Amino acid sequence: MSGVTWKERLRAVPVQTRFLAVLNAALVLISVVCALSLFGLGNSFETITAAERFRGGGETRFAQLACCLGVGQGKSEEDIQKLRSDLESKFVEQSLEAPEGGSLYMDAYSARTQVTAVTEHATAQVSAIAVGGEFFYFHPLTLRSGAYIAERDLMDDLVVLDEAMAWRLFGGVELAGMPLTINGKPFVVSGVVSLEDDFASRQARGEDGIIFLSYSALARIGDESAIDCYEIVMPDPISGYALGIMEEMMGGAEIVENSGRFTPRRLSELLRSFGQRSMRTGAVIYPYWENAARYIEDWCALLLLIAILAAVYPVVSFVLWFIRLFRKG
Repeated sequence: MSGVTWKERLRAVPVQTRFLAVLNAALVLISVVCALSLFGLGNSFETITAAERFRGGGETRFAQLACCLGVGQGKSEEDIQKLRSDLESKFVEQSLEAPEGGSLYMDAYSARTQVTAVTEHATAQVSAIAVGGEFFYFHPLTLRSGAYIAERDLMDDLVVLDEAMAWRLFGGVELAGMPLTINGKPFVVSGVVSLEDDFASRQARGEDGIIFLSYSALARIGDESAIDCYEIVMPDPISGYALGIMEEMMGGAEIVENSGRFTPRRLSELLRSFGQRSMRTGAVIYPYWENAARYIEDWCALLLLIAILAAVYPVVSFVLWFIRLFRKG
């Protein structure tokens, strides 16, 4: 037998056995590729990582939630202030204490509208997102120049442009301090950002470009759009605590827990209710980042299903092979 080559040994193996070996190897490869793709997709979506960043090195567990409000359910800034006050009272009741010099939660809110932007170079009807709170903490878009806008700014006459809008209105991206008017009112460019470049975000928002401005500036430009998306990072000492609080305070809103959204457990829950996902009972129009998350979520759920199905036959084959070896001693 020492003179027998590996090719001769391979020919001696029954064709059926060789076929099953190749099939098992291919299925294992498919399962591994799908699992790695699922992991890559889930970890590439920064919009759902606010809870991890807010926690830092602390031991307190936090959850990130997004509340999408339906038509006619929109909130005002006064509603948001009351929500914050009620939330802080809840924390006191539950004996949850903020760290020294810190906070137990961080939030952001937004509304979508259309505005007319005018510069000395161009005039355009553009999509605008009016933001409040720490919007750019939840959506850490890459700065190309200048700075973000924030609720703590003394003035609400600053705007942030995405690259497409910057080129459309000014023909460049180094625009900090440049003037423009929105619905006839003066504003100043604070910064220029690159929007998310993943396939889901591009599909969800389109290619026309966006202007970000402070929500408090809407009244000044004669726009009465209500807040339709509220996002928060808050303590979640036991699983479901944060979700329960927000369901109680934001009755009627569609609430999504973003932390851990692409884990196998959450994706398996999505698979079990996949048909129901298509049924809508309320008029909620998601912001583009939520549509993108749902798009990626569907792909991840499909990849998880393929990975599981592809692994079933190799696992069963290995178990049967092991049983045969055990019986033969």
